[in-house]
Order: sequence, then structure tokens, then C-alpha cells
Amino acid sequence: MATVANNIERARNQERKRVLMRGTIFAPSGAAVVWIRDISTEGAWVAAQDRLPGNCDVIFKRGPLFVAAHITRSDETGAGVKFYRALTDEQVASAALPLPNRDD
Repeated sequence: MATVANNIERARNQERKRVLMRGTIFAPSGAAVVWIRDISTEGAWVAAQDRLPGNCDVIFKRGPLFVAAHITRSDETGAGVKFYRALTDEQVASAALPLPNRDD
């Protein structure tokens, strides 16, 4: 007899905005250009060419937005970034806008 496993993931309270745009992570190991896959008021999911360090404090940058954050998990597919302060909806929207004079 087959059974269905309970959903063990924590429910997300904030709306995540699916995007595909470039940003920068400043980590203790140096700066890395990242592809931002989704972003919310609480954090983001990013991917980089090389695996980002896990469990460390970083600065997340996208356009004029600089946010202190912590990498909560990192693997070959990407890294979860949790912001130390919640962003406003306007800040998330501005981060999702194309940067002027650039193709991202």
C-alpha cells in the first residue's frame, strides 16, 4: 500500500518574485557575479558559476540595493540568501527592474 509523505518544507509567508537577472554577492572569499532566480522581502535564491560559501555573512547587491545577508544553504544548484532586514515591496520591485544602460 502506498502512502503520501507529509510536506515537510516550511511554508513561505512572503511572495517570491521569479526573476532572472544579475547581481553581486560580496562574501569573505571575494565578490561573485550571481544570477538571481527569485527574490522576496526576506531573501533570494541565487546561482553562481562557482559554488558560493555556505553559512556565512555576505552583502547582496543589485543595482542601487545593498543588503546585509546570510547564506543559509549552498549547493551545486545555487544558494539561499536570507536578508538581515526585511525589504519593502518597493525595494523588491526596484531590484527587479532592468538596470539603466545595461542588458540585464
